[in-house]
Parts: sequence; C-alpha cells; structure tokens
Amino acid sequence: MGTAETHFSNQVSGLDNSYELILLDLPGHGNASIEASDNYFEDALNYVTAQIKVKGEGYIIGLSLGASLAIHIAIKEPELVKGIILTGYSPFIPEELKGIMEKQYEYFINIEDNDRNIAEHFKKLHGDKWRRTIKSVLHTMTFNYPTATQEDIRNIRVPMLILNGSNELHEVEAVTYVKKINNDAKVGLVPNAGHTANIDQPGTYNKMLENFIEDIS
Repeated sequence: MGTAETHFSNQVSGLDNSYELILLDLPGHGNASIEASDNYFEDALNYVTAQIKVKGEGYIIGLSLGASLAIHIAIKEPELVKGIILTGYSPFIPEELKGIMEKQYEYFINIEDNDRNIAEHFKKLHGDKWRRTIKSVLHTMTFNYPTATQEDIRNIRVPMLILNGSNELHEVEAVTYVKKINNDAKVGLVPNAGHTANIDQPGTYNKMLENFIEDIS
C-alpha cells in the first residue's frame, strides 16, 4: 500500500544520476491511471507489462507485491527485461504463515477501526480509492498468492537478484529455496533488515543493487 516514491525514495536519490528511473505506481496506488480490480494480480501484471512496452526494456526493482510482478514478467516476457531485483520476496506462502496472513488480512481490512492514523496515511497516498485498493490487494496476497513454481524459477533466464532482509526467517528460507532451484540466481541477505530491506538498510541495499547491475551490464 505504498507508492514508488515512498517505497524507493532512498534508491531514487542513490541511482538518479546514473540511470533513467521510471517510478511506476501499481493500479489503485498513488498516481496510477487505473484503479484496482478484483482480478488484481493479473490486471496489475498486464498494466506493468504494457508500461514497459511503451518505455522500453530495463531493470525491474520490485518490493513485496512488486517483486512478484517482476518475476512473473521475467517468466512470461523475458525479452522486456534486462534484469530483476526482488526484495521482500517469497515464491509462495509457507503453511505456517497462512494463519498469520489471515489475521493480518482481518486487521487491515478493518484498518479504519484498528488504526485511524494508518487509514489516513493510505487516503493521503492514494485518495478515496484506497479502500478498494486495500481490499483487492489484501485478498490477492492472502488467499490467491501469485506463486512461482519450481519449473517457473528453474526456467528463468534473465539475470535475477533477490535481496531479502535477514530478520525474517521465511524470507531467509525463500532466498535459499530459489538458489537451490536456479543456481544462476544471485542472492543476498541484507543484515538488520526486515521485509522492506531497501528502506531498512538503504546504504547496504543500494551497494548490492549497483554491483549486480554493473556485473550484468
């Protein structure tokens, strides 16, 4: 429920002089031209893919939901992608986390009652459409998670870097899982960082990101 500018401000300031940056808000978020739909992931995937086709191939940096979109674009249309950088990513939801995800869903679906300040923050970022957005995104990520299969991961041929935080066990395990399936994947753990490693430790994250892009350029 963030925007490209709020989630990646530390990357923008670190990379703006070296790269052309395109800050893309997902459907229903920030300045996106389309609203969230019930078929959220597929529609978001089509939206982002269409934007890349207009702007031209490049590197995709994705956080959480954005990371899932990035890897599925690399799977479906690799010719559009020079490389993908995934943060806060897992190819599936582990069984032991499903109950936690469902509790989180209930909390945020009723966020106006549970935390008025967060609700006001969402409204400021996304306008009045925020309620529909949070409902669509939460339902997708909780009950219809965009899983990447072992075959999907094994067949990825575009350069891929996964930078997860070291504080979340399931995200540490996700890094190992992907590396075992696709040894060409570049992986790393950002120390003292959680789900939003690029926000928690921007200096370390940016250095690892830049090294990856330089190596594959």
